[in-house]
Amino acid sequence: MQNHNNIAKQPTPHTRITAKSPSLGASLAEVWRYRQLLITFAKRDYKVRYAQTLLGFSWSFIQPLASVVVLYFIFQRVMKVPTGNISYLPFALSGLIFWNYFQSVVTQASASLIGNQSIIRKIYFPRLTLPLSRAIVTLVEPLVAALLFIIALLYFNEGSWFAALSFIPLLALTALAALGLGLWSSALSIRFRDLQQAIPFALQMLFFATPIAYSSSLLRKISPANADYLLYLNPLTGIIETFRHLVFGTNLSPHVWISVLLAFCLFASGLIYFQKVERKIADIV
Repeated sequence: MQNHNNIAKQPTPHTRITAKSPSLGASLAEVWRYRQLLITFAKRDYKVRYAQTLLGFSWSFIQPLASVVVLYFIFQRVMKVPTGNISYLPFALSGLIFWNYFQSVVTQASASLIGNQSIIRKIYFPRLTLPLSRAIVTLVEPLVAALLFIIALLYFNEGSWFAALSFIPLLALTALAALGLGLWSSALSIRFRDLQQAIPFALQMLFFATPIAYSSSLLRKISPANADYLLYLNPLTGIIETFRHLVFGTNLSPHVWISVLLAFCLFASGLIYFQKVERKIADIV
């Protein structure tokens, strides 16, 4: 009887089954297996973007042109910012190619999880496809801006239109930096919703700190002595400066490698953090 009581008092064994966190390579491989879903999300976002608009795809041309006009009157006519021997239209477009894409990817990728809460709760799919689809659909803007830029080069007979093709690898570098920030902010936004209100303000401040409407040499002149390398902690500074160097032959700072390295670091760290939070996303949203 005593042995029977001892057996009854023994705790019932429990087995806990937990999902193993996939490796980074496995996560990317899973996104590749779901590539058709990625394309579907991109098509959906593209249709929604121009849905119920009178001008539709024409906005892709209107937005960069309108931006150049505003920058011209503020920085060229009013402030008379020097641009060397470069006409202001191609000069400003050379910066807007990368800035407009960067801004769009960061903004839309940041809201990709919150904007798809209903889908996330219902079915499983790699959550990484959501911010990646935003990076794909917004490729329309820099491609249109690059076309306008090449037309401006030919019209003003300045720079090298062949060297302008270097925007392709530099745009890929911009995508890495933008996606990195977008992955960080999208993963953090599901916990801290105030971040969605802070992102537009932060991007607006970053716009004025980026050499889009003015040259990076002007930015270096007003920076503290021996601290101009800090300017390249903004990845777009090095990207835009490199592009203008290749096309117009402007000076190139030895610190541009900082921007390149930071772009890769932003993407890698954002991807790692997003992967860490991904398993909990459905429970949080």
